[in-house]
Amino acid sequence: MKTQTANLIPTCRFAAAGETGGVLCHCTGVKEAAVHELVQAGSVESVQEVMHQTGAGTGCGACRCRINRVLDGLPAACGGRFDLCGGCGCVSAICQCEAA
Repeated sequence: MKTQTANLIPTCRFAAAGETGGVLCHCTGVKEAAVHELVQAGSVESVQEVMHQTGAGTGCGACRCRINRVLDGLPAACGGRFDLCGGCGCVSAICQCEAA
């Protein structure tokens, strides 16, 4: 089912008011540092394990690419269509602000 973006506004529920980073999963509020700790401890090796242990990735699923990046030892920010827009804080795939 295709969602029409005409009804979406730039300040959506994915906006991270005042945040400059740190939150990996905006649906559940899981921070990037929490996932890094699990990876460093050897407690998780897959997105599914992160989902099970933290709840990250179990909402809209937009953060799964960021979880994969953390599992690969990279920063969570991916710059892809599911990354957050720097202009309004929305997920880029549904952002309508001019910065997107």
